[in-house]
Amino acid sequence: MVKIETSRLVLSELTTQNAAFILKLHNDPAFIKYIGNRNINNIEDAVNYIDSGPKRSYKVYNHGLYLVQLKNNTPIAICGLLKRENLDLPDIGFATLPNYREMGYTYEASKAVIDDAKKRLHINKISAITSPNNKASIKLLIKLGFTFKKMINLDLNNKPAQLYTIYLDS
Repeated sequence: MVKIETSRLVLSELTTQNAAFILKLHNDPAFIKYIGNRNINNIEDAVNYIDSGPKRSYKVYNHGLYLVQLKNNTPIAICGLLKRENLDLPDIGFATLPNYREMGYTYEASKAVIDDAKKRLHINKISAITSPNNKASIKLLIKLGFTFKKMINLDLNNKPAQLYTIYLDS
């Protein structure tokens, strides 16, 4: 089991015991607006999402989205690397509950995921995608050192997304 600690946070693999948190996070209006509606409408949907998404990713790729908790075990976010079929590189993803935004937690968790990608996974380049109108994510990606590359279409709705990349120093 992967466990990453920072000065304020603990990142760990999601389990089905985190289903209530996933249900809450995925139904946050900002999550739906910027990331999309994943149709997680009840605990059973959240359990299925964890089993078929993050837990599968840990087994196949040795990484995935992690639960981000404060040191007092309060779950506040998810952050980690995803591997999408239509992208060449793993990409970083993150989502934070409203009460914990703009406090540096998402930056801290993202930085820890990037360090883990470099040190444990020996990945030298990762990407990130975001909605062009998600100003907070764009600002965070730039602060993390990502560079805008191009506009892409990832989903069936043909909504444009911005693609960013970062090279990880060895």
